[in-house]
Amino acid sequence: MENRPESGPSDSSTIPPAAIPEYWRDEGYPGFSRWMASSDDFLVLRRFGQLNVRVLLLLQDRIVRKEEELLKIDDYARSCADEKADSSSLRHEPLPQREEILDELKTMLKEYNEYLLTSTQIKAWRSAQPHHIENVENWLYNHPFAIDAAEQEFVRTGRDVVAPTSKVKAPVRLLLERCRPLLTSRLFRTEARADQARSETTVYFSNARFEAFVTALVISAGLGLLLGPMWWLQFVRNPVYRLGVITGFVLLFTGLLASATVARPFEVLAATAAYSAVLMVFLQIGAGDK
Repeated sequence: MENRPESGPSDSSTIPPAAIPEYWRDEGYPGFSRWMASSDDFLVLRRFGQLNVRVLLLLQDRIVRKEEELLKIDDYARSCADEKADSSSLRHEPLPQREEILDELKTMLKEYNEYLLTSTQIKAWRSAQPHHIENVENWLYNHPFAIDAAEQEFVRTGRDVVAPTSKVKAPVRLLLERCRPLLTSRLFRTEARADQARSETTVYFSNARFEAFVTALVISAGLGLLLGPMWWLQFVRNPVYRLGVITGFVLLFTGLLASATVARPFEVLAATAAYSAVLMVFLQIGAGDK
């Protein structure tokens, strides 16, 4: 996580030339690339989605033009009165230009197929999240003049930027990561490794310890949602109030499952149905005790 200090110039252009810190110029791309390689949450790059599609369209059109040439030769071979111009043999090709076009198409198709596969894989990557972009913007803010201003614009291109190595995180994890005092506490804070950039404004935390903390919170909440209604229903006799308790816990369970996991909607619905069935058993047990 890259911190941004509360005080400091909000616009680098307001600093007089004499006040420009020369050592930030020495930082430059070596320091920037070292920092970006330090964490999966720091690596943010352009997707170039529109440009990739435009190049694919160009490659496609070139192939189509070659295909049209090949079709013309095939039509000529079918309509030609000369028997030597048929299309019955590859070993004894009567029209050498047809084989030349096929050789060109082989190279062009290989380039197109490889480019198509690569670009579609990149297209499927998730867009960089706000905290990814914020990390890069904070580093650039804390290291003014280290990178040319025009070359900083790549991170401000909206949804066209991706964090290719970042893992999918549950909403509750992202919410807890926004709590800087928690994330930078001694419980999770860790020293930079030898391969990580060292900076006064960059804070590293133990992902394993933080993940264990989030897991413990989720398990505790889950146990509370199981044991809570079990005890509560023992002290509520009114059927309407008992249904109200169950409804409230079902809604809490659905919210917890949706925010604490990356489960798909139908998986959340299936788990909620199973949880509701358990609560209905509690309801029937309580009703039988009357």
